Formats: sequence, structure tokens, C-alpha cells
Amino acid sequence: MTSLLRFLVLPREVTPFERAYLAKTNRVALAFFALHVPALGLLGLLNGTGAALALSLGLLVLAGPVLASATVAHPRAISVVHGVAAMAMGALLVHFGQGPTQIEMHFYFFALIAMLAVFGNPLVVVAAAATVAAHHLLLWFVLPRSVFNYDAPVWVVAVHAAFVALESVGAIYMARSFFDNVIGLESIVVARTAEVGRRQSDMRLVLDHVEQGLVMIDETGRMAGERTAWFDARFGREARDGETLFDVLGRTNEAYAGAARAAWEQVVDGFLPLEVALGQVPTTLTSGARTYSLSYRAIGDVPVPHGFLVCVVDVSDAHAAEKADAERRETMSLVEKVLSDRRAFLDFFEEASALVSGIVSEAPAQRRMLHTLKGNAGVFGLARVAELCHALEERDPIPRAELEGLARRWAALTADVERLVGAQRDAFQVDRPALDALERAVSLGRSHEEIGARVRDLRLEPLERRLETFAEHAASIARRLEKRVRVDVVCDAFRLDPRSWGPFLSTFVHAIRNTVDHGIESPAERVAAAKPAVGRIELRAQREERGLVLEISDDGRGIDWDRIATEAARKGLPTATEADLRAALFEGGISTARTVTPLSGRGVGMSAMLEATRALGGRISVASEHGLGTTLRFVFPEAA
Repeated sequence: MTSLLRFLVLPREVTPFERAYLAKTNRVALAFFALHVPALGLLGLLNGTGAALALSLGLLVLAGPVLASATVAHPRAISVVHGVAAMAMGALLVHFGQGPTQIEMHFYFFALIAMLAVFGNPLVVVAAAATVAAHHLLLWFVLPRSVFNYDAPVWVVAVHAAFVALESVGAIYMARSFFDNVIGLESIVVARTAEVGRRQSDMRLVLDHVEQGLVMIDETGRMAGERTAWFDARFGREARDGETLFDVLGRTNEAYAGAARAAWEQVVDGFLPLEVALGQVPTTLTSGARTYSLSYRAIGDVPVPHGFLVCVVDVSDAHAAEKADAERRETMSLVEKVLSDRRAFLDFFEEASALVSGIVSEAPAQRRMLHTLKGNAGVFGLARVAELCHALEERDPIPRAELEGLARRWAALTADVERLVGAQRDAFQVDRPALDALERAVSLGRSHEEIGARVRDLRLEPLERRLETFAEHAASIARRLEKRVRVDVVCDAFRLDPRSWGPFLSTFVHAIRNTVDHGIESPAERVAAAKPAVGRIELRAQREERGLVLEISDDGRGIDWDRIATEAARKGLPTATEADLRAALFEGGISTARTVTPLSGRGVGMSAMLEATRALGGRISVASEHGLGTTLRFVFPEAA
């Protein structure tokens, strides 16, 4: 019974939508019933059942809805009055339509009961059904022909009442369904909106407490309204009209924004697979002392994503820890090099200090010096310096602040070196064989000139020691590239003045890197070419009639002369002869590498080596055969 009442009786609240809807429907119903009055008069006239009486009773029934509309505030109550009036008008139609058409008038009851469902109120149908039941029952006893056009027996009345009851049940269900799914839709929307609002509030609470940046962007890079408070606090709360994520980030780091915009064009173009294109968007952004890592992920179907989620994480602490760890390793390497060969290291350090000075002062050959410093820092285990140099090579132009970062790191290393060597900076080591040879010359009473020459030689650096350092570096690079090499050093007893030879030895590292990176193939490539999996590199220094000859040779793939020709033609250089191509090999900006790596590919090293070789009066020759290897031969006059 309680469930039935809940079904029949609507909720107490009347929404603005329902109030407006019922006001309009009640007005239409009032007009509809007003039209019944002349229709009843005409019906009474045609059937001879009393036109005046029909008009009078019609106006009396109409008075109910009129008074209700004028005095009752609740729209549902007015609708109930309309339900009663509908059946009263039906009773008048049946009464004044006596004769052959009277039975047809009974369809009015069934039609109006169904139509009353538009009020969306089951009680309107209940009131109408009660009214028609009372009419049929009372008048059947008092004036039977007012209900039927003949003296109908009780069972006929019962059948008629049963069908009215069945239709009323259906109309009640339709009215309630209409209310729940149409008229009451506003309440549903309000409830759902409130629920969505609560969920958004909960999500906003989550977003406000997430310790990273989460931002939604569309294909053009424009940001959606919702993002984490963490992001707003670090990159600005509002994006101006038409601004993209990259515009907002550009206020923090324009260099990052520019690179990201360029990469995002690949995402928009759709030429590359989406995952590949997203992988090209820069992922590291610096802002002052903070470092952020960014990741970009497509949302929805990959071919046509709904948008993109950008996640920004502050990795400053981890970055600082990695940086500190790298600097500790660098300092340990520095100590190791000083202890193992202090003279060679100090010579390198002096040369490198001059390079740093030129780089920071933005000398004309800044990028060449930067590339050389990177290579030599790698040889002597200064990985952090090599990383800084590589990062600077990626920038065009190089920001002043980043140059100062390199200067600060070099100043810290300089302080470490000062603490390690101190007042003994000018001291130098003498190896046992050289000391033994000097003792023998003295004991044998050699001439002062010979003894003086031997003493002067002690101030020079053994070339073999530097070549062995280069060999270690070549093996280290090969391990990084997952290649296997054997490096042999063959060296006559040369001792060189590091002050004169330092610039050349600094640039020679480019030959080492190019040989391992470009020349030696991977183990799989070598085996496929019927070669040993382990590549061979030889560093050879020997005296010849023309002076000192230094060679680096390998059994790798050889120089890609077609690539050299293509690059030379692109720069407008001659390529007609073999000599043209050999000359182009040493031109700045020409490289056989397809991509730039931390090791090579910028086309700087070979030109730097040529310049340093010529500064000593030397020359370079190249011999290379496809699939068999390459030899670089440096010839210097003895006086060098």
C-alpha cells in the first residue's frame, strides 16, 4: 500500500521546469474546456435535448477550472481540477448526445483519460476515473438513459466500468513515467549535476594535492581548464587567450618552448607514427635552479586521440644528486690521473684551461674549442665536463648562463687540482729507464752536451704514455657503443714538449673517436662481413727521414666517400676529383655521420686536427678502402 501511494503521489518539490510546464498545459486545458461550451449548446440544439440547458451546465462545469486557475497557486492542484472537469464535460456530452450517437460519446471518456497523462500526475487520472465512476453509477440508478441510449443492464455497466478502470491504470502508469522521465528530468539533471559537481570537487581536491603537474592539451597545444595546482604554482595560473602550453612554459624557458613547438609540429603533421613523434618532444626543462621532466601521452584512440596528457615532475633533487655523484666520480678520476701520470695530466689541464677560457670568452673558434674540450675531457675521465660541453654544443646560440656553468665547474676542478699538487705543480716525474740511462751516461763520462740533452729530455713527455692513454679511451668508447676492439700501441722512444705539442695532442682525440664510432663496425656487422668480431686499431709513432710519423689505422668499414661528396656538394665545395674529396674530409661541418651523437657527427674534429697539424708544420694524408679500413698519417718535421 505504501509503495502504491509513493507511486501515485508525486514528490512534494515542484521544480521551476515543472511549474512552467504545468502553467502552460493548464492554460491549454482551460481553453480546451471553454470550447466545449458552444459545442455542448450545438449538440443540444441538434439532438433536441435542450441547447440552453447544455450551455448552462457547460458554463457551470467550466467555472471549476476557471476558479481554480484564478485562486489556486499550486499547478498540480489546478491539473486535478482539470481532470474532474474533463469527465464532467464527458458526462454532459453523453447526456446531450442522446440517440444514435450517444454511444460514440463514450469514446470521449477513454480518449480524455489517456490524454490526462500529459499532466504527468497520476492523481489527475485518479480524480478523473473517480469522477466518471461516480457519474455512471449515480446516473444509472437515477436516469439510466443519460448514461446509455438504452436501458442497459447492470453487467453492461460493469463491463464499461472495467474498461475505464483498465485504461485508467494504463494512463496512471504513463503519467508517472512521463513525470519521472520528462517533467522530472530537471530534478535528475540537478541531482546528476550535483553529483558531478561533488566528483569534480573531489577531483579538484586530488589535483590540488598531487605533487606534480598534470595538464590536458589539445592537438594545437592549448590547455584544458583543469590542471593541478602544482603546475599553476610553478608556471602561472592563467593562460592568455590563444596561448598554448608551450607559450606558458616559454615564460620560464623560451629555449625549451621553441624546441618543443618545433617537435610538436611533427605530432600535428601526422607524418611520423604518433608514438615516435611524441618521443621527439623535449623532456627536460630548466628554470633557475629547478629541473623538470616532462612526458607527453595520447589519450584515446592513437590514430585520432581525444587529447594529450602532459605530466611534469620536479626532478631537481634527483638531478642534483646525479650531478653531485657525477662530480664526485669526476674528482676521483682527477685524483687517479694525477697520481698515475701527474705531468701528462697537468699538461692536459693547462691546455684545457686555455680552451675553457676561449669558450667562455666566446672566441671565434668557440665551437671547435668546445668540441675539442669535450673529447679531451672524456680521455681524462672528466665526464661531467664532457656532458656540459655536449649540452652547450646543442644550443644555438649558447646562453651566457650555461657558459658560466661550465666556467664554475672548471673553477671547482682547478681548485681540486691546486689542492692535489699545490706547490709541486712544477715538479715532474722521471721514469726509471730514463733515470738509469742518465746515470750510465754520467758514469761513462759522456760529454756535457750529451748529458745536458738527456737532462733536457727529462722535461719532455714520453709520447708512448700519451698514446696509451688514447688507447684506453678508444677501448672505453667501444664499450659504450657495444663494440669490441683491440688497440695496439707501437712507439719509438719519442719525448715531446707538451707546450708545443699540446694543441695537436688535444685534437688527436677526434681521430680516436671517429675511428671507433665511424670506422669500427658492430660485432654482428663484422661477422656478417667475414671479419673477426673484434676490431683492430693501431697507434704507431716512428722516426723516418722526414721526421716524426704518427699513424692511426683500423680494419673497419672505410670512409664513406659518397657521403663526403654529398655533404661537400651541399656546402658548394668541389667534388670532381679524389683530391677534392680528401680536402672536403677536413672541412668544417662535414661528417659521414647521419646523426649527431655525444661522440661525433658535428664535422668539427677533422678540421681542428688539420689546423693543429699545420701549426706544427705537419701534414695529413688519408688512405681508406671500402670494407678494409682507414689510415690517417701525420708527418711532422723533426724540429717540431
